[in-house]
Amino acid sequence: MPKSMNPMDVMMLAMDSPQTPMHVAGVQILRKPRGAGRDYVRKLREQLMSIPVSGAPFNYKYASGGLLPGMPAWNVLDDVDLRAHVFHHALPWPGTEKELFELVSRLNSGVLDRSRPLWEHHLIEGLTGNRYATFSRIHHALIDGQWGIRLYRETTSADPDIRGLPPFWAVKVAEKVEAEPARHDQQQVDPDRGWLERGRAGVSEGVEVVGELGTALGRMIDSYRHPSDGGLVPIYRAPDSILNGKLTAQRELGVTRLGLARLKRLAKSRGATLNDLVMAICGGALRRYLLEQDALPEQALVANMIVAVTRGSDKSGGNAIASAQVSLATHLEAPVQRFEAVRSSCEHAKELIHGMPSPTALNIYMGLIGLPYMLFTMLGKAEKAHAQNVIISNVVGLRDKRYSNGALIEADYPMSLLAPGQAMNVTVISRRDMLDVAVLVCPDLAPHAQRVGELIAESLDELEQALGRKRQPAVAARRPTGRSRPRRGSVQRR
Repeated sequence: MPKSMNPMDVMMLAMDSPQTPMHVAGVQILRKPRGAGRDYVRKLREQLMSIPVSGAPFNYKYASGGLLPGMPAWNVLDDVDLRAHVFHHALPWPGTEKELFELVSRLNSGVLDRSRPLWEHHLIEGLTGNRYATFSRIHHALIDGQWGIRLYRETTSADPDIRGLPPFWAVKVAEKVEAEPARHDQQQVDPDRGWLERGRAGVSEGVEVVGELGTALGRMIDSYRHPSDGGLVPIYRAPDSILNGKLTAQRELGVTRLGLARLKRLAKSRGATLNDLVMAICGGALRRYLLEQDALPEQALVANMIVAVTRGSDKSGGNAIASAQVSLATHLEAPVQRFEAVRSSCEHAKELIHGMPSPTALNIYMGLIGLPYMLFTMLGKAEKAHAQNVIISNVVGLRDKRYSNGALIEADYPMSLLAPGQAMNVTVISRRDMLDVAVLVCPDLAPHAQRVGELIAESLDELEQALGRKRQPAVAARRPTGRSRPRRGSVQRR
């Protein structure tokens, strides 16, 4: 019998197209266990092929006709043919990271096949240094970020001697997901309060929500009247940019790695957060990138910054995610002035989000400011909404070394999706002593993804020198691009 979808699943699948595939992905670079032979990856695939899909959601297949007319649903399969999901590739010699990410960029383009469950896992051998890689992509309708972290925990270990860890399709995610709403509901309804008391509290909270929403919207209106470099960013005022337009099906990945201790020292020296620093160096990198393309807008680029919101136990509990618009101050040439403007903009944005009196108020506010973008998207004109130019998310990863059945995970690059009309997404994850940065682009609009990764590292150097701190030795080699840099002959100076 078909299984119904929740509204979020339906929306993700409705937005899915060759130009805007709605899957999330990730690349892992692993060092083979001690004593592994040349045929290690081949044997690993054979082993994985012997482990069947244990259940939901990795045995869900899209069905156009559900329980209600015109509504899609999931068909639950008793058996999944892993030959259509688990693949083996070999890199051409010499097997550098350049060849790896060129292959990953090709594998990541296009939509997942709806004739089978919407996920893939690729094993990639031939990487120099006795290493191999994995690339996985899973449709966002099957899994979200919270359960991605859960999968990572349950399929890896801090102990290099542990064996027998399951692949992600043998971890039953859906059963755990379905258990969450019950706890959520129990926290929202207090059985010790009578219905009259709860009703009065609801009215009081409703009045507070209306008042705080009015304050928040008033601040947004004031940001239009009194714009400033480091103030609250007016919504839907992002400039025209090559980072926005109608997407094609092509995707390209660029990466870099930064020393986490170095970043923390620099942020602490200026009384800033790590996230402030990440946003600032991304701003510096995008300024130089657009100058090289002779395409830097006079107005500052606007980034969609993901904000974590902690809720009290008397509300809904746990953590929530909201998004806020932040100025990247790309119109400012001086690195320190740009850094201070970005930091101030981040503080104003977080103050607005954290100042909401309740999750209800925050949800209503996010819905109101997101409505124009959704309407433009439904009309096929998302690039006209000018909500933001780029999405930047900073994810806190695990702090210990992680192994996959004895193979050390050296790098882990999470790859998000490109929203309609937005040609670049920067996802950053802190893991152990490194910050792994993944830059996903639609190269037909924003070419040279790896150049952006290089410029993020160079932007950190530039800011560190401008703030008067001695540059620290590099902790990891940056990946060679294998291509010449874009011509700079027509660069405009600002």
